[in-house]
Amino acid sequence: MLRLQCVESVQAVEKNTRSRIAVLDIEHPIYDFALAAGHAVPTERPCKVKDFRGNSSDVDLIRLADNYAPGAQTDWAIIRFPKIKTQNLVRYRLEPLADNENLKGVEVKFAQAIGLPKNTQICQLNTLEFSTKHKRVTHNCSVIAGQSGSPVTRTVDGEDRLVGLNLGQLWMFQSPETGRPDRKGYINLLDADTLLEIETYIDEAR
Repeated sequence: MLRLQCVESVQAVEKNTRSRIAVLDIEHPIYDFALAAGHAVPTERPCKVKDFRGNSSDVDLIRLADNYAPGAQTDWAIIRFPKIKTQNLVRYRLEPLADNENLKGVEVKFAQAIGLPKNTQICQLNTLEFSTKHKRVTHNCSVIAGQSGSPVTRTVDGEDRLVGLNLGQLWMFQSPETGRPDRKGYINLLDADTLLEIETYIDEAR
């Protein structure tokens, strides 16, 4: 798994923002393309992609989703960078979940903790409805700071495929599940419309 590091200068003091990315299985001789949480890659910051052996590449293109909004379905970005030749780097194919699929109890894989090279945590999805217009796709994985953008995957035909990105944790005073205060991880689920937009962006950036 690769990490994304972006630098912001605040009153002459450099502040680093770190997150994770999901590298996509795109055939290109020069570049890699990846999905990142949009809130982790403001376009005005210089960003680098780094592996856990110290190899790095400068991000040379950042494109936020149309109608980007932090924490929303559009909280994602496509980034492009010179290929990192990290051994055994996983590049994910995209796998949309049907928009009308019952997500309760669907098993997904997720990184167990920051710094691990592969997905080792198995957990379940759920859809929490707070009103007729406000829903969240949540998961019961263990999440720690810095895991925005981490790939959430399912095994399809023996292959781990990307179904969403972790966005963060949701704190609820009254959970629709328990009626009590609760904390849940939540994800940006890749639906058919999002995948079409991603494919269009990549075609334009090739």
